[in-house]
Amino acid sequence: MYDLNDPHHPDYDTLTEDSMLSLLYSLGDTQCETNAFGMDISSPSYHYWLRDLIKVNKCLKAMARKPAFLDSERLIQSVFFGSDMVRLGSDPLLNMLQTVYTVIVTIFDPQEPMPYRPSPYAESFLWAFQQCAYLHEAGFQIPPTMTRENAEQAVMDLNNRLGAWYEYMTQPSFINQRGRNKRNGRDNCKRVHHLIDSLFACYSRLQVVRVDLSYSKDEGPWIDYETASYHREQLCGLFNTHGLFAHLLGFAWKLEWRPQKGFHYHFLFFFNGHQVRNDVMRASQIGQLWAQQITGGQGVYFSCNRKATNRYKFNACGEVAFNDIHKRKGLIKLASYLTKVDEYASMAVQGRTFQTSPAPRLPDGPRVGRPRQHPLPNFQPESI
Repeated sequence: MYDLNDPHHPDYDTLTEDSMLSLLYSLGDTQCETNAFGMDISSPSYHYWLRDLIKVNKCLKAMARKPAFLDSERLIQSVFFGSDMVRLGSDPLLNMLQTVYTVIVTIFDPQEPMPYRPSPYAESFLWAFQQCAYLHEAGFQIPPTMTRENAEQAVMDLNNRLGAWYEYMTQPSFINQRGRNKRNGRDNCKRVHHLIDSLFACYSRLQVVRVDLSYSKDEGPWIDYETASYHREQLCGLFNTHGLFAHLLGFAWKLEWRPQKGFHYHFLFFFNGHQVRNDVMRASQIGQLWAQQITGGQGVYFSCNRKATNRYKFNACGEVAFNDIHKRKGLIKLASYLTKVDEYASMAVQGRTFQTSPAPRLPDGPRVGRPRQHPLPNFQPESI
């Protein structure tokens, strides 16, 4: 499924696969494992299993969009000419079912479950096919030979399970489950929108800093969720003690996972605009804190504040006044992007993938100081 000798593969190295495996075996304490398709791999198995799970989930979505069934007349073939024994021949849909079954049943084995969360598609596929005797034998051993009568029964069973799966995906319970991420994203967007409005109700000027915190290409595949979560907790623990965050008013973060990058965080910081001026420098300082101190050199960062004016049509980075309509609109668009639930991360972890700081409590009674000359713009979160 993943050819490490392909120069376009993200983990391609100048060493051949055989040379890399020989090197790893020679280290003695390094364990080489296999991915979902039995291929030897030289990176953490959980990283490749997750890649397989994501690819399988895409396959399930494609199958759900175009329902199809197996044709027994074309599929059943004699083992050899004149034989009474037959087997099911190669067929794109059957091959897909075998691959999906093998990956999903292995990952979500009740005896040794991996720390992943099944998507609605994977969960419904398990419901329909987990007890399928033919897929179990063909997927984990070899495609069986059988009598024609048994072959017809096997195809009928597969088609019945396909029909039940297609029907299940039209039910309100599945549709409701499928829309869970979108609903969570809308709720997250409302929370960020409320945080922004509350901050502007208390402070007339904010300094907005956006930094993407991740890991180097070499380290990314080796960073599991527990490690990434620990690093994020270490960073957040400095918000009340480190001088870099002395004037921090609020924040939001989202966890994402990508095959080439692994786990990474998008952080949005709101500083007091009257106390913090240079947003580009502040973004770089936070990134360097992550890369050097928090992750011990494993981390890298990207400052969205650097050249933000040229990079974004609606620039929300840097200084934003409460009555700056253009930048306030950019903030709302940024909130809509930041709060969309990452489907890969939602499958990769059981824990939290998004968080905001509590919104400040609005002051009781009339505001102290000179009245604002312009009303507070009333923006609504964009639909997700």
